[in-house]
Amino acid sequence: MTSEPAFDQLRTASPFDAASAELERQGWTVLPPQALEAGVRAALARFGTIVPQYNGEDTWEVKVKPGFEKLPYSQSSNGIGPHTEVPVGDPPPRYLALHCHRQARCGQGHTSLADGAAFCRSLDAKLQKYVHDVPVQFAATLKPGGAYRQMLSAPILSRESGRPIFRFSFNQFRYGDVNPSEAALNDASRQPDTDNPLVRLATLAAAYFESDAQPVLIPDGHLLIWDNHRLFHARSTFSDPARHLTRYWLHSS
Repeated sequence: MTSEPAFDQLRTASPFDAASAELERQGWTVLPPQALEAGVRAALARFGTIVPQYNGEDTWEVKVKPGFEKLPYSQSSNGIGPHTEVPVGDPPPRYLALHCHRQARCGQGHTSLADGAAFCRSLDAKLQKYVHDVPVQFAATLKPGGAYRQMLSAPILSRESGRPIFRFSFNQFRYGDVNPSEAALNDASRQPDTDNPLVRLATLAAAYFESDAQPVLIPDGHLLIWDNHRLFHARSTFSDPARHLTRYWLHSS
């Protein structure tokens, strides 16, 4: 992965041609405000079709809201461990996009990205076989502690319709749900099962992100897009409650 978003490249010729090439090459790209002059939805239509999220709406506001102060959740200010979006999807959305209205002024709140297949290749032989061969029961509630829960059994790394799909959730592997409750966090923290391969994978992924992930602090007015079948992502803790992004899910056109 490159160390900085290629803003200069995106200003030349067609920003969408450059962005598409960068997305294909490294799995992510950042669109500057001038590429969004016709609207975020018009820009995203060049990459895929916007689809509904867990809440039934086609957008999700990533901003701090009360009630999630202790949770690794999108509407808290806490860090969120490595994960792909919607591992319970069949298939998951191909692309994930974050439109930054106001970035945290504290210098934190990075979105970090890393290649899922490269992470799998870094594992020992036993865990490599596990990620390819063993179905994992993924589970996701809309909100922590909620009643509705979506589930899917699938290997962490699979091929579907001829394409590789990487599914991962630090929260799922450590706490039992993509959006765990406070009670689940407390239970798992007391007695982590270090012999459980999913717990091991969560621990190894956290370490991998420390050394190999690309942190991106999305500038105000810019749009980060990445390949959710290829990359997994994490978020750093931040302290500025005014941070505000809008999330979109896209299926391939």
